[in-house]
Amino acid sequence: MPGERSAQTTWRVNIGTRIAIGFLAVFMAAMATLLFSLPAIIGSADHSADWIVDLTGLVMTGFALFATFALVAVVRIRVTLDAAILDATVVDGHNWLLIPHFRSVRLPLSDVRSVERRTEFFRTLGIGTMRDALSVVTAGGERIGLFSNTLGSADTLPLDEVAGAIAAAAGIAVTDDGTVRTRGSGLYGAASSSWNEKPLDEAAASKARRNVLLTAQICGSLLVLVFALRACF
Repeated sequence: MPGERSAQTTWRVNIGTRIAIGFLAVFMAAMATLLFSLPAIIGSADHSADWIVDLTGLVMTGFALFATFALVAVVRIRVTLDAAILDATVVDGHNWLLIPHFRSVRLPLSDVRSVERRTEFFRTLGIGTMRDALSVVTAGGERIGLFSNTLGSADTLPLDEVAGAIAAAAGIAVTDDGTVRTRGSGLYGAASSSWNEKPLDEAAASKARRNVLLTAQICGSLLVLVFALRACF
């Protein structure tokens, strides 16, 4: 029998992260506006290089739109658990313009057969990254991806806490499905509803973790080098 709960609990992305992403969207939009207005502000007769400014402005506009879509995602995503119902709004992929899609989940806890989490190793632009993903499987065998957290990111929901609470309310234990290689982007914290990848063995999982750690160390070293060179010149 599912565990008894007396109060409703809702998890959302914290307000600090939402403010930070909102500030980034406004900043990028302001920079794009400034770049598009620069030729008129400067008033130079030579407009041969205006295309460079316009191209940079378009790039900034793209980043501003992406940050706006991310803000919409982190504002809308939520997981609510009460005495008998799992009620959630989660990211369910995106279109080619990177506009996120959302899915509403309303599931009686008595229909939750399992609560499963796994660690996913994936590459973005050749850079290895890992994330944790959470899903539930219904009594009818349907898997519903709830959300994922890229390791080290700030825009996260407390996966362990949410998984434990759902499992406890449903009267079951959280299942760890190990580490897998995946190609899913997981953009905006989306989690796949099709977990077909086979778990890696311990040696392959350790290698993936070392790959991610090495990548982080290299990126950190490059940042330190850039700051050091800038300080010298």
